[in-house]
Amino acid sequence: MRARHYGLVAAWIAYPLIAASIILSPWFSFYDDALSDLGNYGRQGGVALIFNAGLIIAGIFAAIAGVAIARAMKTRWALPWTILLSLSGMNLVLVGVFSMDLGLIHWAVSVSLFTLFGLTMLVYAATSPKLRAGWLGFYAGCAAVASIVIWSFSWPWRGVAIQETAAALLVSVMLTMASLKHA
Repeated sequence: MRARHYGLVAAWIAYPLIAASIILSPWFSFYDDALSDLGNYGRQGGVALIFNAGLIIAGIFAAIAGVAIARAMKTRWALPWTILLSLSGMNLVLVGVFSMDLGLIHWAVSVSLFTLFGLTMLVYAATSPKLRAGWLGFYAGCAAVASIVIWSFSWPWRGVAIQETAAALLVSVMLTMASLKHA
């Protein structure tokens, strides 16, 4: 499998499994819940397995993508953001392993994940002149700022599923474009 494919799979594989979990959970509300509520084994049983498997699979592919893209790019300027991408992938695996049932540890790995996502995009933006990726660096910088804004505001709904979805989509688009450009 080429580096490009690892990045593309990492960017999009979780969404069909998340969508299946939502379809199988009529109680779920984007306004009142976190996406991780879908991965609560105590409440969801087998549906939680579908949700968490999506995160774990995407995380494994993201971790591998970071290494594969760095190798494909063959420049030290790729290392800062691809290392962060691999760490983000490993952290995504942890979000799936330490499900919502586990309380504080789940909260900690979830917060770390979205922090790492933002840092990955910010570092990509900072290194983009050396990577000859001006337009993509601009997108990554804007997406990182958008992610910070998404998490900084107090929104009128109770849950964080909307913020999680928006932030994840920003990362998925960036990873897709970076995979197509560099791998």
